[in-house]
Amino acid sequence: MLAVLAPATAACQLMMALIIWRRTQLPGRSDLAISLISGTAYFLHAAFPDDLRFLLPIVLAAPLACNRAIRAGFETSRRPVWQDLGILVFLLGFGLAARVGAPGWTGLASSLLSLALFVELPIIVWRGLPDDLVAARRSIRIWALGLSAVLGAGVAIASVLGGAVWAVPIAAGLTCGLIFAAVAFGGGLPDTLSASPQAAKSPLDSREQQILRRLREVIAEAYSDPNLTLSKLAQRLDVPEHRLRRVIHLGEGQGNFSAWLSGYRIAAFKARIDEDATILTLALAVGYNSLSAFNRAFKAAEGVTPSAFRAARKANAKAISEPTPETPNAT
Repeated sequence: MLAVLAPATAACQLMMALIIWRRTQLPGRSDLAISLISGTAYFLHAAFPDDLRFLLPIVLAAPLACNRAIRAGFETSRRPVWQDLGILVFLLGFGLAARVGAPGWTGLASSLLSLALFVELPIIVWRGLPDDLVAARRSIRIWALGLSAVLGAGVAIASVLGGAVWAVPIAAGLTCGLIFAAVAFGGGLPDTLSASPQAAKSPLDSREQQILRRLREVIAEAYSDPNLTLSKLAQRLDVPEHRLRRVIHLGEGQGNFSAWLSGYRIAAFKARIDEDATILTLALAVGYNSLSAFNRAFKAAEGVTPSAFRAARKANAKAISEPTPETPNAT
């Protein structure tokens, strides 16, 4: 049975990878395509392990590829590259060692790490729900991502328990079904995942335009509240939470509440960066609960750490204030 299902599933995944790759506006399209290709390797290797041994490294790396794809596709915070490289080394090291006769715990360690990567997916979905401003994408988080996570976790659990013989054919069949459903009913899925305001079916109405104006007035002061959430902001504006999501998404062009709020806080920090205060003091003043959280947010937005940004700013200011050799000092 698997000898028939595996090639069919592999073909479906490769076609889906091609479709995704061609959608240049789709966030995380390269990670999504790589994840599908690694899934192709998994099913083919499961069906023909002796003939396709060379696919084993790709198979072992598949859980990490899937984890990265979900994070990228839903624009969730990514782990640092060095952490993913460390995870990859452990997956390959333990997995390959188990295949060459190393102690049994090496194979178990590889399987448990794979399981952890899959089990993390529904956690990512759940944590991302409060900040996701796109209604359709919130629905996709619940059903599509949830099904994929359950499918992946089921395969990993079966592998740990030694039941992959029956689990893989079931997983192959479900994967085919999910891909067919995505192709048949998910024609607008790329636009939905892209969170583009232009993909919305209707613009803001007059009532929502009023909410947007009030929102901009309120957030100019409320951003520094470290406990501010979308729900609290909706209560402060006395509007339904779902409507506020739509207003921020369409009116501000944002798909994530935390990222939108962080933009205000980072702008406030940059406006006060010349003050005689520590970075921690300024970070707390603009609404962050800790220096580490601020450092992550700032580097994600600006590409450098706050300390490096401040140092570069001071260096530029000094260079401008110092006279050049061609310009004599004023007396």
